[in-house]
Amino acid sequence: MGRSLVTSPGVHRPSTFSALLASTLGDTGGRVVVDAGCGAGLVTLAALAAGAEHVVAQDTDPASLADTAANVESVLGVEARSRLTFWEADWRLLAPMHADVLAVNPPQRPAEVLADVDAEVLHLHDGGGRDGFDGLRLVLAHTSASTVRTTATSVLDLPAALRGLLELGWDEPRVFGSAELEHDPAWRRLLPGLRARVDVLEFSRPA
Repeated sequence: MGRSLVTSPGVHRPSTFSALLASTLGDTGGRVVVDAGCGAGLVTLAALAAGAEHVVAQDTDPASLADTAANVESVLGVEARSRLTFWEADWRLLAPMHADVLAVNPPQRPAEVLADVDAEVLHLHDGGGRDGFDGLRLVLAHTSASTVRTTATSVLDLPAALRGLLELGWDEPRVFGSAELEHDPAWRRLLPGLRARVDVLEFSRPA
């Protein structure tokens, strides 16, 4: 589906990471979902197709929101569009978006690989910080959702980051899905073969 979606210049094209995340949303029927950093809307489409009661597509780029709207209407029709709202904001403003599930494929390329990212798409991948987890930290610190599902490449040192992530008020995550995926050539200095496991992690709030 991702290859057929309308994607304007500067909008994040659906990636294999996003597709993996989208594949885990089959249980969102009847639930409220936030697609944080919606890009062209692949994750939004997956949640709506699974029967989500409502989806909030969030992005800082109005072009992403427009592409998501167009893709939902084209692929799923007017009824699905009626279960969708848009929020143009950054992740520091996630708190008002109350939801059962927040799904996010955050920027996770560590600062040391950004020199190898093409300049025209650098804005889509800058934000992982030194260890690749700054984007996820921002989401976990500000969302009011009950659970967060996020992609995380095994190239990153999750155990080293986990203590700080859990101190933001979350239980230890469970692996909700995983796959061996090709990584962008920008990862080559950390991953010469460009293939590694990517997990979908689910963080939940303590009971």
